Amino acid sequence: MQRNLVTKKTRMNIIGSGLIQLDRFKKCSKTYVLKNDYNFIDFKQFFDYGFDMIVCKLKKMAQQSSIKFNLYLDCVYVHVVTQERRDISFKTENMLAFTNSNFENLLKKMFNKLIKEESDFVTRGSVWSLDSIDVLQLRINIVNPLTGSSYLILPDSIRNKKAVINVQNNDEKCFKYAILSKYNNQSNKSRFNNQYFKMLEKKSDLNFHCIDYPTPVKQIKIFERLNNLSVNVFSLDDTNVVFPLYMNNVESKNHFDLLLINRGETSHYCFINNFSRLISRQKTKHESKLIICKRCFTVFSNTPCKYKLWGVHG
Repeated sequence: MQRNLVTKKTRMNIIGSGLIQLDRFKKCSKTYVLKNDYNFIDFKQFFDYGFDMIVCKLKKMAQQSSIKFNLYLDCVYVHVVTQERRDISFKTENMLAFTNSNFENLLKKMFNKLIKEESDFVTRGSVWSLDSIDVLQLRINIVNPLTGSSYLILPDSIRNKKAVINVQNNDEKCFKYAILSKYNNQSNKSRFNNQYFKMLEKKSDLNFHCIDYPTPVKQIKIFERLNNLSVNVFSLDDTNVVFPLYMNNVESKNHFDLLLINRGETSHYCFINNFSRLISRQKTKHESKLIICKRCFTVFSNTPCKYKLWGVHG
């Protein structure tokens, strides 16, 4: 893909070294550039040079919000016959990442994608030879705010599954009410009663003084540690498909699955009381009970099968 030379010139003229942020007007989008100051002519060497810097930046950004990011690589190629110089760029697709994503693995996959795309270009147009590797761009887009606040109505497609308890709170403590919903024995579990939830809080013996209201996802680790429990948080994309937002590496005996929904600048935590029912229809049309990996959403049947992995004892 041929690049706009003026745009590239602007990137090349940035003063400084390392990963440098470009001025952008959009608050939800950030672009960083890594210039090839050491004139690497080998892609792997250039990627190794920037690897730790990019991983560090991604981890920092993901602490504030789930993100989508991609890479854009600017190079110059020379025609072996005419000596014409041409600006060529290679890019990756956007990758969705969360607070505890494995950014090292994600970035390695992206680098491999760029190397393959460059190799395909050279193979298709063998008259072009690499002259220089100029700039690597890191583009980061903020997906949604990671703070639960006031009540939001669930989308019909989620509500109809009857797998989520959505407390109709009138304050910004939806994280607390979502957690306490696990102990709620009322027939109408979505109805909010302040005195009843105070009783549940006392009965649960959980410490909620360690978090703020509204509660950012990044504070959940503190809540888990002080209460000796585990929490997973899931969210919805633009088509109401569920995806993991924050995952604990190990589920404790006292475990909670939450759904964080967003509408504009408002977010709201709910309690997932049937994870399999919530996810199964977006993964398979089978009606039988399924075992679903919460991290990768791989589906297993709970019926023994001689030749396949299955969910309970397999």
